[in-house]
Amino acid sequence: MTESQKREIRNHLNNELAMMNGAAGESSMGVEYTADDIDYASQLTQRNLNLALVERACAKARQIEKALQRMNSSDYGVCEECGENIGMARLKATPAAQLCIRCQEAADNGFGACA
Repeated sequence: MTESQKREIRNHLNNELAMMNGAAGESSMGVEYTADDIDYASQLTQRNLNLALVERACAKARQIEKALQRMNSSDYGVCEECGENIGMARLKATPAAQLCIRCQEAADNGFGACA
């Protein structure tokens, strides 16, 4: 991977992280008192959805931060399972990818390493 490609991916990751940080706190987590059980249930459902979205965003932010740390070492772009290079197309599509396509497919299907 060239330095230009790394710089492009690093900029993409930093921009994505900045957007996520800017969007944090936009949704309400509170539930207001209401005498109507249906309104209350609706508020609880919306609150649970918001919590799930926040948890998902936090997990994605951790993946991005980990990818940025790996970029500073020599193991960025190298599959954590088989040690092969992760394809540039995959890294551009999913910059925080830790596995090559083959190992990711194996993991998604419940199999072990692809090697």
